[in-house]
Amino acid sequence: MRKEALCKNVEMHILEIGKFKDVILSFRFFNELKTPDSWVRTVLALMLADRCEKYPTKREVSCCLDGLYGASASARTTTYGQGQILEFRVKALNEKYVGGDLLQRQIALASQFLLHPLKDGDQLSNALFKEAMINLKAMIQRRSDNPASYAASQCAKLLGEGQALGISVLPTMEEAETITLAQVSEAYEKMIREDRIDIFVEGQVDPATVISLLKHAFPFEDRELEIKSEYLAEKEQAEEKSETRSIDQTTLVMMYPTHVALSGPDYWALRTGSCIFGQLPTSLLFQEVREKRSLCYSIYSSILSYDGVMSVSTGIDKAHLDEVKELIEQQRQRMAEGAFDEEMLETAKEMLINSILASEDDPLSMINREFQNCLLEQTQTLEQISDQIRSVTRKAIMKLFAAMECRAVFALIQKEDVHEENC
Repeated sequence: MRKEALCKNVEMHILEIGKFKDVILSFRFFNELKTPDSWVRTVLALMLADRCEKYPTKREVSCCLDGLYGASASARTTTYGQGQILEFRVKALNEKYVGGDLLQRQIALASQFLLHPLKDGDQLSNALFKEAMINLKAMIQRRSDNPASYAASQCAKLLGEGQALGISVLPTMEEAETITLAQVSEAYEKMIREDRIDIFVEGQVDPATVISLLKHAFPFEDRELEIKSEYLAEKEQAEEKSETRSIDQTTLVMMYPTHVALSGPDYWALRTGSCIFGQLPTSLLFQEVREKRSLCYSIYSSILSYDGVMSVSTGIDKAHLDEVKELIEQQRQRMAEGAFDEEMLETAKEMLINSILASEDDPLSMINREFQNCLLEQTQTLEQISDQIRSVTRKAIMKLFAAMECRAVFALIQKEDVHEENC
């Protein structure tokens, strides 16, 4: 990968890779995760990839993308610990397959959307804002209608109160009503002027040509922004909360601060332990809660890497809620005692290494890995990561799980009459 600064805190990253037929152009605008900015930037993302000054109608945008042999343009927001990115992405066919100047046109298209958005005077388009707000509310409703997503977000708020984990990129319906066009317009200007920007270009391209085109198309200026993405979420006292709803089963989420940083030496021991605990088909959680007792259909653990948190999620009958909570904690204790066999340990390592190596076949995974290296200011290769996983010991896993304590529990509980209502 070739890396070059366009200006201070604006970096270009050229991943010269010949095995993909497309060229991906990804702009990642990074700033602090806080409210209400996190909600406002979500609305901004919905607006940015829709239309722009040069292509003010959906039909014109569609014709432009068709002219680039079926290119696509999209925008989204994602949290990275204490930071939030707004990513704008354009994917187009590599010009070597069709000839012409597709790369230059692809970069010019990104410039039109990012630097010349559709406006009404000094503010962004009001019509576009209204459409984005409709889409935002639909996203909020979908999250609310999905029991697993809703329970996970509520448990995160419980554990992450006063910290980044407790901040969502999606507001509530009531909070959405407070967002104004003026806020979104101001957020756009601030993003272009102040955000740290990482520009990734991936595909079979000439790095010198790409850098020259980007410098010409994007006259960004120096910016001063120092934000550390990773941190360790903590909570002194455990807290539980529940809500009832007309759903088919109770959704339970439990969260544990891990005290392990993504950039720390114990991270891959944590990931390996999580596989044994709740990700393998033979994991302790799956075997004890589902296979032996048939108390759930699925149960799994996951790591919120940038927040230093392990989460356990499952769907159960509410009559077994207390029993399942106790069983989950028992399996955590078994991990602390090393009550898992050598075969599980080796299987977990193999699964992790295979998943990492498989990322080499996915263009977006490769970009995400390089972006993580940027955020953490490290240069880990796949080989180095694989070696770290192979060196994980049982003792290291035991130590990490012994230090964990559940600090947040959220249950979305089925109502008594839900099955009668569904008849």
